[in-house]
Amino acid sequence: MDSPKQILDLVELVLPSALELRRALHRNPEPSYQEHVTTQLIAEAFVATGISPHLRPGRTGLWADVGGEPKVGFRADIDALPIDEPEENLPVSTNPGWMHACGHDFHSAVAFGIARVIDQLQLPAGVRVLFQPAEEAFPGGAIELVGEGLIDGLSSILAFHVDPTLQAGKIGARTGPITASADKFAISLYGPGGHTARPHQTVDLIPAAARIIVDLPATLRASIDSQRPLIVSFGAIHGGSTENVIPTRIELKGTARTVDPEVWALLPALVDKTLSNLTAVSGASYDLEYQQAIPPVINDESVVSRAVAGIERMLGKGIVTDTPTSMGGEDFANYLEVIPGALLRLGAAKGRGDLHSSTFQADERCVSNGILSGVSALLALIDDDGLNG
Repeated sequence: MDSPKQILDLVELVLPSALELRRALHRNPEPSYQEHVTTQLIAEAFVATGISPHLRPGRTGLWADVGGEPKVGFRADIDALPIDEPEENLPVSTNPGWMHACGHDFHSAVAFGIARVIDQLQLPAGVRVLFQPAEEAFPGGAIELVGEGLIDGLSSILAFHVDPTLQAGKIGARTGPITASADKFAISLYGPGGHTARPHQTVDLIPAAARIIVDLPATLRASIDSQRPLIVSFGAIHGGSTENVIPTRIELKGTARTVDPEVWALLPALVDKTLSNLTAVSGASYDLEYQQAIPPVINDESVVSRAVAGIERMLGKGIVTDTPTSMGGEDFANYLEVIPGALLRLGAAKGRGDLHSSTFQADERCVSNGILSGVSALLALIDDDGLNG
């Protein structure tokens, strides 16, 4: 194992270029699957430091193998969100209507710094650093990278996600569920239509839709053990065009989220059965489009314990803290369906801005902490999985 001083010196050496990359990425946010400039900026940063990145022909995203033969992985995401960034932010987006409001520029900068440090260490086993497109899409880009075999042969994988509620300099860790599944569904209700003066002569889709909006989440919740979290929420309702006409079609869109893999597997059939019962009261017919792609992120106990031990050996026991489960979705889960791994929280608190908000900002000091913590955690996994395996 390399000395702490050597690793600290290397982190200080690579930090300026990592921060430069973070600021360049923040100025050039791009949509999911369209991260062409982003991919180019990361690739050019690697080439300038003597590391040869691997590009995905005709697609966005890239990866770099550093050290010896890759035994463990680290994933960063690279896409942005359709949000207008306030002009007072520095640096500020130069792509109107798009903003790195989820910290993916930070994740990429940290991953770049980790790769540079690992590259300087003489290790018989190494790290594959993935820069994944389209984490914000559904399904996300993780499925593509898994399908391309980019984690084949790896024993474990890590990722960071900035946490605007956690102090910069801290790492949040948790064994078991850390994020929820993220299913989406669309319900189309149908009826013959009619006049609002005679709702008894037709199928009144407005109250039928209202019943579903209120009763579907409640009925599903009552069908599941109360100790297993489940959230069903609606985000869109479309139907009707005037006040005195009962519509012939109403569309409802929403999401279902759980941290329990067994509940996740049951949800499509359970939603369909519940809808059938609810629409039978009104006589409305329905179509259900239910999409599953992002399961819960279930952190592996062994990977978490070894990663935390590595971080604490380098930085002391006070740096790692417990972190709560989020009901947000994260397609890092797709990697964990294949190999064990862990998603850790990277403290980045700065002001009150939240993720996916135009007010989001992160403390740049999290970049150096992320590089140092990430290298320390990966070295611990390499030592167990690569050198002794």
